[in-house]
Amino acid sequence: MVGTELEKPVISRKTIGLIPNRVIVISVGVVCLGLMGSAIFSFMTLLRLHDLYLSNRGAEIARSVESQARGGSRRRNPEFWQSLMEEKYAANGDVVAYLALVDRSGQILASAGNPPTEPDGEDASEDGDVYRFEQVVGRARSDRGEENALIAGWRIRVGLFSSDAEFIRRQAWILLAVTGSAVVVLVVISLYLIRILNRFLELKMHESAEAHLKSLGIMAASLAHEIRNPLGSMKGLTQLAQEELPREHETQSHLSTVVSEAERLERLVSDLLDFARPKEPQISEFNLGNLLADIHAMLRPRFAASDVAFQCDDFGSSIAMKSDAAGIRQVLLNVLMNALDAAPAGGIVTLRILQDECAGIITIQVDDTGLGLGGRDAEDLFEPFVTTGTRGTGLGLTISRKIIESLKGTLTLTDNPQGGMRCAIQLPTGREEIPGGSSPML
Repeated sequence: MVGTELEKPVISRKTIGLIPNRVIVISVGVVCLGLMGSAIFSFMTLLRLHDLYLSNRGAEIARSVESQARGGSRRRNPEFWQSLMEEKYAANGDVVAYLALVDRSGQILASAGNPPTEPDGEDASEDGDVYRFEQVVGRARSDRGEENALIAGWRIRVGLFSSDAEFIRRQAWILLAVTGSAVVVLVVISLYLIRILNRFLELKMHESAEAHLKSLGIMAASLAHEIRNPLGSMKGLTQLAQEELPREHETQSHLSTVVSEAERLERLVSDLLDFARPKEPQISEFNLGNLLADIHAMLRPRFAASDVAFQCDDFGSSIAMKSDAAGIRQVLLNVLMNALDAAPAGGIVTLRILQDECAGIITIQVDDTGLGLGGRDAEDLFEPFVTTGTRGTGLGLTISRKIIESLKGTLTLTDNPQGGMRCAIQLPTGREEIPGGSSPML
């Protein structure tokens, strides 16, 4: 839309906060992945260390047993092995579950404790609470130096209590749990920092906008005071000249143009003053249905002159509010005039009310059949001196939002699903619906 736009530097949380948020997320993600990768690697290493610890203990006990079975006659004697197994089992009973000597087929030749009788498996494995280690017995030689095939394939089987190395596995799980907790805490802290950062940027944005609006307000108030008095004089003198001249005088059209332009400037001055010095809300009880009926009666001729239909819902009951009637009236007039300007000839402007009695909220929707937002950000239209119409100062929506927010409500612009634009004004009613109220005829 052709209009006047006052460019100004505004801090946008969407643009400024994007890079810091990404940096925090990427940095935290890399750190968390590094911590979890390191924790998993350390966890797997400690589990391997657990098995290695038990394997080394088993190998140590197996070597101790075999070292006392030197000599061919001893090694070939199962009775000697039996006594040796019992002796070693008694000496290491706190860590050894069983000791056994088995042949190549897995048959137990000598044992102490309670060795399992299942078929042979791996040389070293863990079965429940017992870790099994096996070591092949060195081959004995005869007096003539020949290898004795009798003991070939014999193995010393050592069953160790896994609890002896449980401290390693426990340490692995503790490390994994602590690292996981640290990652969770880091993520939570990061989310909190992002929230704080976004809040800070939002406050900076509002601070910048308020500083800009304050400077605009000071300028607007100064200009309004300087313009209003001479403008009033110009308009009054022009109207006097029109009265003194005949209606058919050729200068009447020129003088009418001066008067209309002076009235337009008066509206601009009034908008500037409303923008610069917003009025305090005058809270009172009133009937919203009656207010809408007055507005409908006031604007109906203008809508008819523009060939735009003005449709209003039939309210089932009158709606009592405790709010600023004059402020709401000004906002509705601004919004409806904007909708009239946006709607083409033959278009429709619809006004409807939605009530949430439980929450004490009322929503006034104004829909038009114009072009809608056209891909623009709706928030841009609330900036001062930004307009999408061929008329107006670009302050109407800015002032309207300030009025609605002062009444603890919201004013939003969206594309209408059926085409055009939708303006939604949400306000607290301030009291319950009037019982037995009559419906205003609009």
